Amino acid sequence: MQKNRVMLVADDIDVNRASFRAMFEGEYEVLEAGDGNETLKILEERKVDIVILDMCMPVKSGKQVLKQMKADPKLLDIPVIVKTVIGEERELEMLEMGADDFIFSPCEPEVVKKRVSNIMTRYETLAERLLSTVREHLLFQVARTVRTDVAVIEECYREMTGQRTENKSVGLEDMYRHLEHIRELTDSVLDGQIVGVGESVCDTFQISDVVAELTSECRTICTEMGIEVTVQEGEIFCEYLVGDVRRLKQIWARLLKKAYINARPGCRIFTGYREVRTGEDELELELAVQGSIDGGEDYPLIKSLVELLHGTMCVEVREDAQILCRVFLPFRIGKAIGQPKSFAGLKTLLLDDNELSRDYHAAVLARLGLPVDVVQNGADAVAYLRRAASKGTAYDLCFVNWYMQGGEPFIRSVRENFPKGSLTICCSTNEKELVECQMLAAGVDCVVERPIYQEGMYRFLTELCRQESGKNGTGSEKI
Repeated sequence: MQKNRVMLVADDIDVNRASFRAMFEGEYEVLEAGDGNETLKILEERKVDIVILDMCMPVKSGKQVLKQMKADPKLLDIPVIVKTVIGEERELEMLEMGADDFIFSPCEPEVVKKRVSNIMTRYETLAERLLSTVREHLLFQVARTVRTDVAVIEECYREMTGQRTENKSVGLEDMYRHLEHIRELTDSVLDGQIVGVGESVCDTFQISDVVAELTSECRTICTEMGIEVTVQEGEIFCEYLVGDVRRLKQIWARLLKKAYINARPGCRIFTGYREVRTGEDELELELAVQGSIDGGEDYPLIKSLVELLHGTMCVEVREDAQILCRVFLPFRIGKAIGQPKSFAGLKTLLLDDNELSRDYHAAVLARLGLPVDVVQNGADAVAYLRRAASKGTAYDLCFVNWYMQGGEPFIRSVRENFPKGSLTICCSTNEKELVECQMLAAGVDCVVERPIYQEGMYRFLTELCRQESGKNGTGSEKI
């Protein structure tokens, strides 16, 4: 096995965790968790390849952890070996919940290592089969399409040399178009990262940002070609979506390219999108592109990308002979559009290494009804911010003690990853005139004067909630 693999051992007994570490530390990076909550926290923060899960843990049991893992799309495919001393009735229950195998206390090291090896080999084989199937499908469709292109070019050559065997006339323009098609397909195949499975990518993004980026690029190209572009916005009830935005952009951009590359000056292409809710925290994003698309093509690369996102694609010929391509992709729901902000809706993170001020500010925020998480160092704060963003439940507000160790570098780092508009960073000071400019330059959105009393905090938060949705002030606030 590869040494860069990560194993999580979840067991509340120190000696048990030490035993598993001794067994596997030469083959895995071994992480340890002493209870169920710590197990789930590590799974959210780290990419883990396999979990050894004890059933009898405090705070949250192994059964609860397993149930939560199998309900989370990001954790669903992580293999789990359950450690137990309970009888077969519980074994069947755990297997039905998604456990991959069992080990029993006391554990025989060689048996444990063999069971882990077997599970990992099985999962590696499944991943390889998925990748192989996608690539095989892609290459088959590309080869079939290229064969058609080559036949047209051959016919053009025969006509030019007097060897034409059919009555159909093929011109240089047709030959050039098919050569361009071959070049495009070749570039797509050589771009291996497009169809590679790799690590699961899960981003929080705004659909409006994706639309703005892609339609801007498309309009620029189409304007030069004399082609009109129409964008239709459908029903959008979620501002933020969670999923693989990189492949979403690749699919949509390639569909748009298929539309304008075959269009002539004066033609029009259409694209649109809408969301359809499919569950409490899930939806299906429907993309549509219509234009003078080649109806005889099978779209191998686009279909492969759609398949990797567990989506579907259909192609229809319209009455006006235009081709309509529709793609349906599943995503998780983040924040809903138009949801009014209130104190209870401002998710807040408080970072302060000073116990006295940390407890005071946490109490003030709690009394105002804000859901607040408290951390003492920058590393924990970054982990909280990233975990919340990946789940589509990003923080709205981050209070930082400017004077804590590493405070300014932390703010600069956070601002690079969470641009203005996505997270409001607030700092307090009793020497505002001296440090305000430095704070704002580092990325702070709001500078609050000390001492901070509950009434002043109330006024500050009231003003913050009145701000236009999705925008944060770039100046300072005095309260």
